[in-house]
Amino acid sequence: MRAGWIVIALAACGHAAPPAAAPKGPTACARAADAMVQTMLDRLPARGAEPTEAADGFRNLIRERCEQDGWSADATRCLIAMKSTDDAAPCAQLMTEAQQAALVRDEQAQFGPPASAPRESGKPEANGPPGGPGSGGE
Repeated sequence: MRAGWIVIALAACGHAAPPAAAPKGPTACARAADAMVQTMLDRLPARGAEPTEAADGFRNLIRERCEQDGWSADATRCLIAMKSTDDAAPCAQLMTEAQQAALVRDEQAQFGPPASAPRESGKPEANGPPGGPGSGGE
C-alpha cells in the first residue's frame, strides 16, 4: 500500500508542462485604442500640449471595451489601420450593435454627451471637434 502512495506522490510532483508564453508587445485591443486616439489627436489644431490625461482615459476606455466585449480580429485590424476618422465607419460595421452601444455608453459616462448633442433648448452646441469622444465618429 505504501508503494502505491509513493507512485501517486511522484506522479503529482512530476514536471508540469511549461505555461504558455505571454504575447509580446501590445494586444490588438491596445493597438486599436492607440490608433483611434491618435487619429483623433491628429485632428486637433496645433495649440501646444496634447490633452494627455483625456487621451489616456479614452485610450483605456476603448481598450477595456474591446477586451470585455470581444471585438473581432477584423474590427481591431480595421481600427489599427485607421488614418482618418472617416475610416471609422467601415470599422464600426465590423462590430455588433451591442459592442458599439457599450462603447458610446461608456464614453458618455466618462466624458459627457458629445458636443453635437442637442442641449436642453433643443439646439446643438456649435463648438467641439467632430469625431471626438462621445461623437460616435471614432
